[in-house]
Amino acid sequence: MFEVLLSLTLTGFLLLALLIGMRVANRAWRTGEARLRQVHAAAERSDFVVTQVSSLVPYRITPNDPDLPGTLTVLEATVDLLRFVGSYSSVYRSRSGLVLVEYGIVEPSRGDVEVVVRETPVADDDSLYHRLVLSVTHDPDTGFPVINLQPFAVRETDLRLMTGLSDAAFSYLDLHPKKSPVPVWRENWRSTEEAPYPDAIRLRWERGGEVGEELMPVRAKLRPLGQ
Repeated sequence: MFEVLLSLTLTGFLLLALLIGMRVANRAWRTGEARLRQVHAAAERSDFVVTQVSSLVPYRITPNDPDLPGTLTVLEATVDLLRFVGSYSSVYRSRSGLVLVEYGIVEPSRGDVEVVVRETPVADDDSLYHRLVLSVTHDPDTGFPVINLQPFAVRETDLRLMTGLSDAAFSYLDLHPKKSPVPVWRENWRSTEEAPYPDAIRLRWERGGEVGEELMPVRAKLRPLGQ
């Protein structure tokens, strides 16, 4: 009788050990699968950002606004906002044509930073102008027009490209700065006739102690400006 009880006890321990082992193995497999999904998602996100920013199209508007004579280069490039016209979209891939792309770095709650993207089909220059420009004033000293651009506010329909970040920032490469013998990364880019676009755009981010960056070349400068 004792031998039977001992055999049953040992069998029970073996079954328990087997069950625990299966649970540990299953948990490890699920963890590995989740990490693999994260790696694939990060790779897809990186490919998408590089492809979209590299699709930047040189685009100028001639506004029907008496306060703003001449042309307006469609590019807003600051440390937390990137607006441009591109030919690649996550939403309108089945359509031909151009889209206004807006990348915003926002902070929905304290210490929680996100990178969101918004895409809007370019219908015509007039609607594009009013989507970009809030108002035009004039410098009291020079009389030159001062363009006040539309602020960026995140919407529910925006694509959350990166979430759970502690920090993120854009910067813009100037290969031939006037006041430096070496290339410079700038936090803001002001388009000029000589240099309407930066040579590259960099997105740096931090999440949980991990630091990463996406580096995107800008080829629009190699093409003639205009529609």
